[in-house]
Amino acid sequence: MKILYDNFPLRARVFASDVVSDDEFLTVSITEQRARSRLVTALRAVVTDEIIMIAADSDKGPVLLFKERYDPNTLTITKGVEKLLRVRTLSGKTIVIERDANCGCGSKLRGWNPYKTVYSSKDPTE
Repeated sequence: MKILYDNFPLRARVFASDVVSDDEFLTVSITEQRARSRLVTALRAVVTDEIIMIAADSDKGPVLLFKERYDPNTLTITKGVEKLLRVRTLSGKTIVIERDANCGCGSKLRGWNPYKTVYSSKDPTE
C-alpha cells in the first residue's frame, strides 16, 4: 500500500453520489456548491493507491470519519495556488479537499497512525 497524499490541517467537502456530474467533477471547488455538499474542517486526509481516509479530532483523540475505496482515474492533486485534491469514490461520492487556514495547534491528528485506528465507518462498496 503506497501513500500518495497525507496532509493536515485540511477541510473537505463531500458531495453525494447524484450531485456532481462527470462534466462538473474537475471544475467543482470547495467554495462552490455549498448548498449541495457537507463541509468538515480541521481534518487529516490520507490517500493510498486504493483508499481515502479522513480523520478528525475528538475529545477521545483522533477518530476516522471516512474510509472508502476510490476510482484511481479520478484522483487529481493540484499543487500551486489552488492546492486541491479531488477524488470520486466507488460509491459515487465526490470529495474535494484543501488546506485549512487554521494551524491545527493542540490537535492529536498530527501523530495519528491511520493503520491502527479502531473507529471506522464501513465502506458501502464492500
